Amino acid sequence: MLHRSAARADSARVVLINPPGLEGRTNERSLSGGIGVSRKLKPYEHETVEVLAIDFLYLAAVAESAGADVCLVDLLLEARRGHDALAFCADAVAAEPAAKTWVGVRLSIPSLLEDLEFANSLKTALPEACVFVFGNVILSTVEHWIVRANVDLVLYGEPEAFFERLLVAEDPARVEGVLRPEDYRPLQGDELYDEAKAAARRERWVRVSDISRLPMPAWHLLDLARYAKGGRVAELGVFVQASRGCPIGCNMCPYALLEGTTWRHNDIQRVVNEIIHLNRTYGIYRVRFRDPNFGFSRKYASALADALIAHQVELAASIEASVEVFDDETLRKLRQAGINTITTGVETNDPACMASIGQSLRVNDKLRQRIATCHTLGYHVYGTYCLGAPEETWDSVENTWRFAVELDIESGFTLLTPFPGTPMYYRALREGLLEKRMQYSSWNSYSATVQSYALSTTDLDVARWWARMEAILPYRKKRAQGALPKLRFYVRHAPHYALRGACRAYVAWRRQHSARSVPRAAAGTRANEGVKLRVEEQENN
Repeated sequence: MLHRSAARADSARVVLINPPGLEGRTNERSLSGGIGVSRKLKPYEHETVEVLAIDFLYLAAVAESAGADVCLVDLLLEARRGHDALAFCADAVAAEPAAKTWVGVRLSIPSLLEDLEFANSLKTALPEACVFVFGNVILSTVEHWIVRANVDLVLYGEPEAFFERLLVAEDPARVEGVLRPEDYRPLQGDELYDEAKAAARRERWVRVSDISRLPMPAWHLLDLARYAKGGRVAELGVFVQASRGCPIGCNMCPYALLEGTTWRHNDIQRVVNEIIHLNRTYGIYRVRFRDPNFGFSRKYASALADALIAHQVELAASIEASVEVFDDETLRKLRQAGINTITTGVETNDPACMASIGQSLRVNDKLRQRIATCHTLGYHVYGTYCLGAPEETWDSVENTWRFAVELDIESGFTLLTPFPGTPMYYRALREGLLEKRMQYSSWNSYSATVQSYALSTTDLDVARWWARMEAILPYRKKRAQGALPKLRFYVRHAPHYALRGACRAYVAWRRQHSARSVPRAAAGTRANEGVKLRVEEQENN
């Protein structure tokens, strides 16, 4: 539960900062369990700025409920970097003088070192303020960088679980979930890559046990019109969270690591009330549920749909879910409630790769059936695929993209990223597929950082582009109906066809000349060791 203190922090000012972005890349900091992903911007693509991650709004709401004055600073929205960004933050702090000022900087994995350096610079610029860092990425990376932190505090947990106590504590370092860098003794040398020792440290991560006791996210602190195209707030898409945690625990997925394998759900009426608030206050109806697995409890999903329908909530929503666990009735009900887009993790269509991440290929048979139902009901289904399991080969990549074409859904391909702390991370280290070094900026879900037994990291980078081109071209061509739309399709996608041709040539050459093969020892490893397949439980939940 959320602990409440009799003391209040009415004399405190809290400034929460989204640090500057990486130049020339996207900065999608809400994704992958909140640790973020990043890719290079395409030619002529301009970066769009998403509304602040939901953890900002929960933390702000908790601080306000404790009596603090709260300010949110989004340097992505402000498009500020360097000294200009520091000066902007200093002005925000000085705008409302307070007896105690707290300045928080959120960390993300692709920009972690840059984020930390910015936080350090803020402490230098604001020596009287208590500067802290927060964010889910801290859970499994802190041992590697805390010696470089010149901030006052590191919040080791979901900060909304203990921030109210922190605001009124005589000694902040005595609050569970708070680390003081100058006093912390991190793991060193090979200990940093010792799975058991790292796991023992992670046991101290503090989570909110009952998210229904949290206050409503502090939407009123955002100038939403600045995030909306043309200032049209009603057309803005925002994040809402109905649950945290995913008990399935795929061994390469950061969600189970970061949010835990205990499924924590919000009270249904509170979720409905929040969306009603967005409807009535801002005219917002476009919502993305920021849940790792929206449909883990089919009963909860169905009950939430019933409540949304009963309250006549205006909604055009997307969810992330294992679509194969829904039955037809639940899918119809969710569609009636206003959920029109489902993102589902297909991952792969290769049995060895599927087993490697702790799943079974039999799921894909159910997936075919459910996606057919989704097409009938008018859903837009977006399938996500993850290439790069240790068993990945050119044949398995081809099997996967051909399956994507067969499903006839919009498809996105990422590369298996061995996020620190996941079972796949330690397996890759043990089997020599990953170097013992931190690769923050490269752990962005789009860059190959771990090889497979048969494919190099360069091969895997090409494999992602190959699979994407092979899947996206037939999908888009099918939807270009009529002579003029078809002509526009070919003109627009001429570079895509050229890239597909280059990828095909590379793959053909590598298939013919590659001498790499699966090592016996590695091939005999139990790929899904320690990972439990929970599809049956999910179906009955």
